[in-house]
Amino acid sequence: MRTLTKAEAEQFAQMVLSGAPVAEVVRYFWEEEMPEEVLAACEEAWPLQPEVLAAVRLMTGGDSWHKMTDPGRLESALKKHYNEMAYFLWTTNYAECEGGDKLKSDTCRQAIETKLAGMAGRESPLAQFYQDVLRRYEAQGKAN
Repeated sequence: MRTLTKAEAEQFAQMVLSGAPVAEVVRYFWEEEMPEEVLAACEEAWPLQPEVLAAVRLMTGGDSWHKMTDPGRLESALKKHYNEMAYFLWTTNYAECEGGDKLKSDTCRQAIETKLAGMAGRESPLAQFYQDVLRRYEAQGKAN
């Protein structure tokens, strides 16, 4: 098994952070067909390679995971998660989906649509309206 060069480590980190699974990314760095044992060893070793860790750190704001602030850590994790959902949608033909993959496609699409609409982590407009009405009602009751 070989190690990645610095340039390859940066490409590897970028591909993984863009949502591609490590098992798929590893295959892009071999020109010929490799035995599964070699690919499995790379899947295990490459994400921990110092050059890859440095590239991930740089691409996620410059700090190691444990040194990030809580908001920074959460933002990085959510960004990676949304990229993984987008990658799944991009690489999956909806017309060919069945069962769990169809449910996963629907869930990913709904989550991404909600994010793009600016509603991720927020209640629906109707739920917000209801909460506002309740707050006003409670405020009036306390004022009387």
